[in-house]
Amino acid sequence: MDFPYIGTKEKEMLKKENNSKKPYDFDDQLIIIKNFIDELFIKTMFQNAQDLIDTDLSPSQIKILFAFKDDEKAYPIGELGRNARIKKSTITYIIDRLEKDGIVERVRDNRDRRVIKVRLSSKAKENKRKFYVRGRKEMKALFTKLSDDEKYKLLRSLEGAYKILSKI
Repeated sequence: MDFPYIGTKEKEMLKKENNSKKPYDFDDQLIIIKNFIDELFIKTMFQNAQDLIDTDLSPSQIKILFAFKDDEKAYPIGELGRNARIKKSTITYIIDRLEKDGIVERVRDNRDRRVIKVRLSSKAKENKRKFYVRGRKEMKALFTKLSDDEKYKLLRSLEGAYKILSKI
């Protein structure tokens, strides 16, 4: 089996069978995590983003759209950056671009005029809704390629990984 975009050590690690209870070394652990994340993004969220949204949004800009926990609420820029896990040094630039494209609007806080918040435009809300619908459709298509047993194993594994990650 060919594994594009990975080095020789990664290929060897993926080819070998590890049926023993021996833990993977740290490099192997990083490779497994990297490959999982890469495959997840390729197969899901950002695969067809440009087809869906009529502006040329980057993955970071799409992350900002989904950093709005409540589409009707305005958020401080710093909170959006934390929600999207984007560095403070780049969040303002991303918001500027989204504002220029009519995706977000800056508004002053009613209680403190010094505070600037950001809210989604109606265009952004519609694009976000379409993105959800399309994402659900794509995930359903991916899952049809799996047997019931494979779906069960995948979901149990992801559930277990989530529980472990939430502890660290």
